[in-house]
Amino acid sequence: MREGSADLNVAQIVSETMELLEPWMEEGLEPLLQAVVDYARKMVGASFAALVITDPGDPSTIRYFKVSGWSLKASELPKGHGLYILPAKTGRSLRIESISRHPKSVGVPQNHPPVEALLSIPLKHRGRPIGCVFFGKAPSEGAFSQNDEEIMNGFAAMCAIAISWIYQKEDKRFHIVTEERRRIAEELHDSLSQTLFAVAREIDALEQALPTAEKKDAVRARITRLRELAVRCQSELRAILFRLMNDEVHPRTAALTHLVQKFERLSGISTQLVIRGPFERLSLPIRQTILKIIAESLTNIYRHAHSPVAFVHVLVAEEQVHVVVQDAGIGISDEALRFVSHPSGHFGLHSMARLVAGLNGEFEIFRNEDGGTTVRCTLPIHAGPRF
Repeated sequence: MREGSADLNVAQIVSETMELLEPWMEEGLEPLLQAVVDYARKMVGASFAALVITDPGDPSTIRYFKVSGWSLKASELPKGHGLYILPAKTGRSLRIESISRHPKSVGVPQNHPPVEALLSIPLKHRGRPIGCVFFGKAPSEGAFSQNDEEIMNGFAAMCAIAISWIYQKEDKRFHIVTEERRRIAEELHDSLSQTLFAVAREIDALEQALPTAEKKDAVRARITRLRELAVRCQSELRAILFRLMNDEVHPRTAALTHLVQKFERLSGISTQLVIRGPFERLSLPIRQTILKIIAESLTNIYRHAHSPVAFVHVLVAEEQVHVVVQDAGIGISDEALRFVSHPSGHFGLHSMARLVAGLNGEFEIFRNEDGGTTVRCTLPIHAGPRF
């Protein structure tokens, strides 16, 4: 691998890029991105480099951010107020000899390596920006050349193809997983669910055929216990089917409606859904989290609440999205509440809290004064680094 691009041309870049990317393309997207930014930094002889990939569902949200030549903390992720990632929005490369003297410069973040020269190249697929890769040099290292820019544009074009290919591959895998979940759910419904129903019918017939024997009461008690177990199995199976049939890959407003409809059909619990605001405009991670929170909350209502009704409210405000799921049942126990921060006893509650915390949101669950339970979470709409 050669450092600096003076002796390279675009044809060489294409050849070497393909050779570089091939072994990484089977490793997954994140290892590939790190290999790309490490290799690119050495090619142009930069002090540091970084690569940004935006969220396909929300181009204003950074989905991946990889650096080379320096380390950074989560609090130091780009906020998008500077020139570095402008090409991710405009789709045009940017080369600046002195960023400190540029009229649109807003300075560098705290703990950022010193930089004077900047080169930022868009990553585009089918003409649409999907991110950018940018490079910096310290004040004593000189500027980037026109040749650097041309070579990096060729390099970025090849990398964008590889990145998009992996995106499509992972998206296809998600769809395969979703279809497999649906297939399993259908098989469980068609086989095990029907078998449990038949068991319950046989128990009823057996009870009616009981002889007038001395141990009749003991036999009836065992039959009652069998019936309870069969009913519990059917209840748990319905909850599993409900979770398996959710579309968590590309959740949209229709997915929330279908979720509630499936819940009503499987549980028999009347459920009201209210969505206010542009749910479709939320980023994919936020929509996925909301769907999981609602699904887990409804599952808990079905399993534990003994409630005839459920209420789901989603409010998309200017800066935050609020999600509330309520029931009118017996109310969550003090013991279950303790498991929100400790997964040992109730993985579902802890999982919801962890998902919300991962997006810098707030999560709470409490017993209502007039009965029932409320699950409430608030997520910042611009969760994660944005620009």
